[in-house]
Amino acid sequence: MVMEMQIVMELAATVLATLGMIIDGGFSEMKKEGKNVFDLGEKAYWLTVMFNVVTWQFCFMGTAGMVFLTSSLTGGVCMTALMAVNVLGGVIVYGDNFGGIKVVSTLLCIWGFSSYLYGMYMKMKEEEEKKKDDSLEKLIKNDKDEEENMTEIHVTHNT
Repeated sequence: MVMEMQIVMELAATVLATLGMIIDGGFSEMKKEGKNVFDLGEKAYWLTVMFNVVTWQFCFMGTAGMVFLTSSLTGGVCMTALMAVNVLGGVIVYGDNFGGIKVVSTLLCIWGFSSYLYGMYMKMKEEEEKKKDDSLEKLIKNDKDEEENMTEIHVTHNT
């Protein structure tokens, strides 16, 4: 049910954005951009646009799925990590300037993501230790119960 709602929301957003582009004349601007601005030609331009549309749909669907399966916090943390990857990708692939603001924002994204991972690691480690302690206490209790039963059997047998 939730997945169907997500698909409906994505389709509605796509339809509304497309209608907005039609009404505002955005597609004619895109045609001009594909012919006059894009270096690799009009066909490559439209393939790039369609590839971006599809990959963004998958990205948002994956984020929604992650929120559904875990929590919105996990989705937010992963999106923060993705922002750092996007900034670094722009610098590496397109040669963008990696100035002070990008450095600080990337470091903050990496720091936040790392802190979250470390917190999850510590939580899992704590839960694992608690399980070990609980199972050890259970074993000790079972041993005491068996010892008491054996004592009762021995006392009953001797009388």
